[in-house]
Amino acid sequence: MPVTPRCLRSALLHGEYMKADASYSFAPLDVAGLRFLQEHWDKLRLGLAGNSISDCDIFSGHHFNYGKFESFLQHHGLEKAWPRTEKSCVPCLDKDTWEMMCGLRPELETVHQLYKTMTMPGLNVACDPDGRNRMLLGAFGAITSRNTPGNDDRGRFIFGLPKCWRFLIKPPEGRALAYIDWSCQEYGIAAVLSGDENMLRSYETGDPYIKFAILAGATPEGATKDTHPAMRKLYKSATLAIGYGQGSRAFSEKTGVNQAIAESIFRQYQRVYSRFWRWRDEQVDRYAINLQLETKLGWTLHRGVRVKQTTVLNFTAQTTGAEMLRLAVIEMMHAGVQVCCPVHDAVLIEAPVDGIESAIRRARVAMDTASALLLDGYVLRIECSDKDITRDPARFFDKDGKETWDKIVNVANGIKGHESPFATETKNEQV
Repeated sequence: MPVTPRCLRSALLHGEYMKADASYSFAPLDVAGLRFLQEHWDKLRLGLAGNSISDCDIFSGHHFNYGKFESFLQHHGLEKAWPRTEKSCVPCLDKDTWEMMCGLRPELETVHQLYKTMTMPGLNVACDPDGRNRMLLGAFGAITSRNTPGNDDRGRFIFGLPKCWRFLIKPPEGRALAYIDWSCQEYGIAAVLSGDENMLRSYETGDPYIKFAILAGATPEGATKDTHPAMRKLYKSATLAIGYGQGSRAFSEKTGVNQAIAESIFRQYQRVYSRFWRWRDEQVDRYAINLQLETKLGWTLHRGVRVKQTTVLNFTAQTTGAEMLRLAVIEMMHAGVQVCCPVHDAVLIEAPVDGIESAIRRARVAMDTASALLLDGYVLRIECSDKDITRDPARFFDKDGKETWDKIVNVANGIKGHESPFATETKNEQV
């Protein structure tokens, strides 16, 4: 293949990103807390099994029980919806299955996080002598060029573990951290690239799921997630299912929604977001004719056995999101922002406590610039409020993991004969 100017520019950009990748400082960890939890891991899991998952009842002691899980699925009307293995027909428990089912049924997320925690053979978090969660992040590892951090000899990526463990992230003395992410990045990218005005308006409301229900006529104008929670949940599940490439029948089977209702919602989506629907079909046609898809910065999806239909449907939005993150990280490095690590469509940055606001402003400019370059001037919404800033001596906060983290701390503080490093922290909170 001849080397074209575009290929050269793409290669140089990827090289610049790898230079940035080698400069990450990685997330700082609460080493004393991590070591305590690792030392008492079995007691911790038993304590969680006895105190925090009695409602779902899918464990025997600290071991996962398939029989109890079958009963759990039956009790929640999920026995037919849950994907199963082809040979033994037992419930699939891989990462993709859990993520898909939690996307369709958000109430399963707590069970998912506990399942991941309880089935972990140990709290194998990468932690170098300096207390940093340093590891290989698998740059360009996915077919869409997303990072694929996994396990290496040092342990696991803290952001790849259940969200409760993010509370082990703690800035060094006098330092602060900020978690900055694009809101509904892939949805916004698809809206802009497809030129679908309804989809873009939905994105700009900040809650595209309830806006879909409004545009479809299922809820009145002015409806919110608080006034119509059930309807929002239904239309969010449908939006995610369509994004995964599911048809209405599969959506009905996996969620328990009546087939006629599922077909109606899918027709509404096709009507409300007709331009996006045509654009996505055009991606499939282009791939079939040219045997490849290519993004603005040159990342190419070639014809191959690994390529699924769902990959083709999501490729442009996913890969543009990955390119956007790479551009943003490079710009942050040039602007003197200390990047700890990227996290899918977000970054964790670090600065002195009195300089974190300045670092956030520079990071946001870098992210806005990357968005504008790839979306013809359109700037995606960025989320970073005070709750996303962690200042010494506080620890990282994640609302989705807080309930489980509080239970972990309670169990740790109750381990007899050992002084928990969280005990003083808990007393200070009570005061």
